Amino acid sequence: MSVRRTDRCGARHGNRGSDLGLSSLGGVRFRIAPTLAALALSVLLGASLVACAPPGASPATGTLDRELEPVAAASPVKTPTPTPTPLVQPGTNHAASAASYAYPAEQVNRWLVQGPAAEDYPTSKIAFLTFDDGPSKDATPAALKALETAGVPATFFVISGAQGVGTGGPELLRREVKEGHAVCVHSYSHDYSYLYPGRHANPDHIVSDLNKALGVLRETLGPEYAPTCFRYPGGHMSWNSMAGADAALAAEGFAWIDWNAMTGDAEGSKGPSTPAEAAGMVQSGIAYAEHPNVVVILMHDTMGKTLSNQALPQVVADLKAQGYSFGVIS
Repeated sequence: MSVRRTDRCGARHGNRGSDLGLSSLGGVRFRIAPTLAALALSVLLGASLVACAPPGASPATGTLDRELEPVAAASPVKTPTPTPTPLVQPGTNHAASAASYAYPAEQVNRWLVQGPAAEDYPTSKIAFLTFDDGPSKDATPAALKALETAGVPATFFVISGAQGVGTGGPELLRREVKEGHAVCVHSYSHDYSYLYPGRHANPDHIVSDLNKALGVLRETLGPEYAPTCFRYPGGHMSWNSMAGADAALAAEGFAWIDWNAMTGDAEGSKGPSTPAEAAGMVQSGIAYAEHPNVVVILMHDTMGKTLSNQALPQVVADLKAQGYSFGVIS
């Protein structure tokens, strides 16, 4: 049998008559055992495959071996961070839990100013307990405790500057909201001479002071905090030339809130000296207002004020006995 070989690129050649089973050494021919011949042929073919394999081909098969790109390790599944629940119901001044008993300031203002003549005046009785001039480290926690014990909500008209938040601290405001109450604006400065120079309201000063107060309150309660209630320091009834200031507040989306009953805790020597007298003063105010269906009661939770907190159980009991429910002002 003759063997044909190929050159490096596959051209075929004979073995010039060489016999597969023969070899020569020094001119002497030897017969190669068939097994050795097969082995030799295998070696020759293998060498040929290596020599002629295209770049990147497998020497064993002559076929291209493609490098497998490493499979990227799967990234661990990230659990989304839950969005924190806002402290206040967005667009209001209270928690979502207080929505069922919150009333817009513009509506409460109309009820106070127009009384039963207001088109939407309620047929049921609603009382609004309000606290001014806080927070403070002593009176505000006591007020919150008294309200919790009585099971009723209140509206806190806070001073955002040094006299209020700067003294009592922001955490009390957060606590007020968490416990179902509402937080309204009672100015930043509480500075009569700045807000009412010559006892006349200055609209620009009042709005500037209001916006400064809002900045502090939103830092504390979150950007969702959006009250519409404002109480003039000293009360709307105490100053002159209020129309311009009222219009300026309305342009900012606010309505002012006064009161038609009070405990008298800021009346000094002219006011009540015992809790019973303070509760009696509330009833006197309600009677003077001819027993309206809407009662807004003024109290204070500034430093050192304890009388209203002590009178609160009786105040609430009297109002409940007269058929009043309790709301907050938003």
